[in-house]
Amino acid sequence: MKNLTKAMTIIVLISLLFSCNKKEEVRIFVSWPGGEGLPHYSWKRGEMKPTGIEPAFVERLLEIADLDYTYVTDFEFSGEGDPRIEALVKEKADICIRALSINEDRKKQILFTNPYYFDGLSALVRKSDSLHTLTDLNGKRVYTLEFTSAHGWVRTNLNQSTLLTYEKFDTAFVKPEGLLLKNEIDAYVLDKSFLNEIAQQNPKLEVMSRKFTEESIGIGVIQSRPDLVSKLNQAMEQMKESGEFEKLLTRLD
Repeated sequence: MKNLTKAMTIIVLISLLFSCNKKEEVRIFVSWPGGEGLPHYSWKRGEMKPTGIEPAFVERLLEIADLDYTYVTDFEFSGEGDPRIEALVKEKADICIRALSINEDRKKQILFTNPYYFDGLSALVRKSDSLHTLTDLNGKRVYTLEFTSAHGWVRTNLNQSTLLTYEKFDTAFVKPEGLLLKNEIDAYVLDKSFLNEIAQQNPKLEVMSRKFTEESIGIGVIQSRPDLVSKLNQAMEQMKESGEFEKLLTRLD
C-alpha cells in the first residue's frame, strides 16, 4: 500500500511538473492550405503550415515570447467581410497575420501590435498602356479585393473609374494579374509589396512607382488578449535590438 501511495505521488508530481513547463499555445490564422500571397506567405496543399516572410517572422516572435503556436486550418468563413478579422472576432484564432493594415474601423473589433512594417497602395498595370499616375486611372476598369482597405480607398478616390471585384470575376480560376493580361481590367490596386512580387513574374506588367497611401501593418490580436499584445510587442523590441527584425522582413520593403 505504501509503495502504491508513493508511486501515485510520483505520478502526480511528474504531471504537475509537465503542466508547469507546458507553453501556452497561440492559434494563428493566415489563410487556408492552398492559399498564397507572395512574398508574404505561401501554404501549399499537403503541408502542415505556411512558409514565407510573415510566418517565419511570427514564429520567431512567438519563440522569443516563450509561446508555442498552431496554425488554424478549419476556420469556416461566412463569406462576408474580411476573413482575417472574422477569425479573431469569432474567437477561432488568437492572432492573425497577412498584411493586415491598422485602421480605426478594425480597431473597433480587434487589437493590434505595434507595426512591423509599412506599406501602401499602388496599382499593377500593363506596360503597354503607359499608365503612370493616379489621374491616369480615371475612367479605367480598376479591380480590388473587396475585403481589403484598397476597396474602400478606390471607391472614394477613383470615383470616375469602374470599380470591379468578386461580383464580376471569379479569381479562384483567373487571378487579377490574369485579368490584366486578358485585358478584362486596366489596373489592380493592392499593397505595393504584393504587386511588386507579381510584376517580377510577369514581364508585361508593371507597378506604378508611387504609393497612393501609407499604411502601418501589424499583427491582429483577439480583443480579450491585451496581455498577448504586450508580449508580442516586447518580443519585437528584442528582435530589433538583435538585428533579426530587419533581417527577417527585408523583402517587404
